[in-house]
Amino acid sequence: MAVIHVLKPQIANQIAAGEVVERPASVVKELVENAIDAGATAVTVRIENGGMRSIIVTDNGCGIAREDCRNAFLRHATSKIETADDLSRVLTLGFRGEALASIASVSRVTMLTRQTDADVGTKMIVDNGTVLSEEDCSCVFGTTFTVEELFASVPARLKFLKSARTEAGYIGDYIGKMILARPDISFRYESDGKTVYETYGDGNLINAVICVYGTTIADKLVEVNYDNGYMKIEGYLGLPEISRNNRTFQTLFINGRLIRSASVSAAVAQAYDTQLMIGRFPFFVLNLSLAPQEVDVNVHPTKAEVRFADENRIFTSVSAAAKIALGGSAMHVESALDQVVPKQPELSKESTGIPTAVSAPRVDFHMYSSADSGYSYRESGFNTFRERKDRDGVPRFTVRTEPSETPKRAESASPLFSDEQFEIVGCAFRTYWIVTRGENMFLIDQHAAHERKLYDDLSSRRTEFTSQQLIVPKEIVLPPTEFSVWETNKEQIAELGFGLLASGATTLTLCEVPVLNGQLLGEAYLHAVLTILGEHGKDVRQELQKERLMQTACKHAIKGGESIPREEITALLDSFMNGEMPLTCPHGRPVIVRITQTELEKMFRRIV
Repeated sequence: MAVIHVLKPQIANQIAAGEVVERPASVVKELVENAIDAGATAVTVRIENGGMRSIIVTDNGCGIAREDCRNAFLRHATSKIETADDLSRVLTLGFRGEALASIASVSRVTMLTRQTDADVGTKMIVDNGTVLSEEDCSCVFGTTFTVEELFASVPARLKFLKSARTEAGYIGDYIGKMILARPDISFRYESDGKTVYETYGDGNLINAVICVYGTTIADKLVEVNYDNGYMKIEGYLGLPEISRNNRTFQTLFINGRLIRSASVSAAVAQAYDTQLMIGRFPFFVLNLSLAPQEVDVNVHPTKAEVRFADENRIFTSVSAAAKIALGGSAMHVESALDQVVPKQPELSKESTGIPTAVSAPRVDFHMYSSADSGYSYRESGFNTFRERKDRDGVPRFTVRTEPSETPKRAESASPLFSDEQFEIVGCAFRTYWIVTRGENMFLIDQHAAHERKLYDDLSSRRTEFTSQQLIVPKEIVLPPTEFSVWETNKEQIAELGFGLLASGATTLTLCEVPVLNGQLLGEAYLHAVLTILGEHGKDVRQELQKERLMQTACKHAIKGGESIPREEITALLDSFMNGEMPLTCPHGRPVIVRITQTELEKMFRRIV
């Protein structure tokens, strides 16, 4: 056996850096979080060449005392915890004491820092783990870190980085998330001299959402404000029409910490019920506030994931909050033109090609000066929200909103409902009924409408699982994780109608299967039950019932291209026009889309 020896600190730090510093965005994350923990109200991030040439993070926080500067670069050196008990109630974003040591071990770091009561600041230069200098300097209050030549001494790590544009995009994504996490902090992000994000830090979350996602999203959001005593949930959910085919537009914070959680994402999705199509994920920006003892933030090297003390309670609370917030969103009618002809921003008369949103709100918005010497503020000359992509593909956003104005939100009252009579104008392609009411024209998909009606009728009836014994029992071999779930939830699974006996270490004998609406639910459904119970530990009865009812409704609904009498479509439309049913089919597709008279007149250039 080879001789065991203790690694040199420099090598140990580089190994540790593999967990903390994955790419330039990781450096930005650690430094920005340290700035926030230092009480900063303004943070500036400047990068060059995707952060691979340089990263500069400046804040106006409390600064670091001269005698603590060297310790700040040591592994496991932190001001945020002292005892093991502190880990159970940590509220700061950083706490491991590995960030600066890891960053400095794979780059050249220059730190300028000064506390508010100090006459002079301190300048330290650390090159790949070696302190080159420490001296007094003249600098503004707060701290500035300059990170250069990242991974230059570790070429194996450098070659795994993407292009400069891609790495800059990762950094931009992170800054966007932090703008949403802390709307009370003024952020500025520059990439190769171009301003990407710039916010005032007025504490208004909707302004932060507009800065990151644009003005057109503001009227497609519903506000979440929920408090059950155990946890408080605040933020915004998006209407189904702005859902995506991935979770990119889902932003979650726990006590202000940016994290990922499949459980929370699933809880939000459950609240949309049949409003979302399969494979679509809702937009949300949510902050969950709960006692620090209820969440363990020390389970992931980059603190990107957490463990909840009561996962079930978190799931049900989030789902309840989302259902309450969504409320009348099931009655929201999508615009047909938004789906096929997305609205394009008009050009400002005085602009030189920069698109300017027409109805953008306005605000007194201060910006940092471009000088590196400090935080001199000046009034901005921007009068509207602007969005553009420069030649290098980097998007640019700035925002102005009057403090007294509130951006448009999703209206609870649908234009579909009024006291006026609707008129059936005709049917296009023997599938889409054309209906007018007031100044709105509606297109109704007859299959989706009938499918929703059948599904709601079936759902309103009392439906129970029954069991049917198999003539020949079937042996099923389960993965160890699924077998463990079965052992933990035997009674609940039996209540669903499954008759199961253990016949081996991970083997079950299936003797009975559940029956719902005359259909057998066999081995595939057993795996589905075990998966849901394993992930969420919740009752799966409703999920299984919903899936079978959706299939039944789809099978028996009127198909596109089938001819139906006007009397039947009139009776069906009455249910929707009077607000009796959600305006999506059980699979989440829209039943009705709308075109206003004004939109039609614009299409034909009758008005401009």
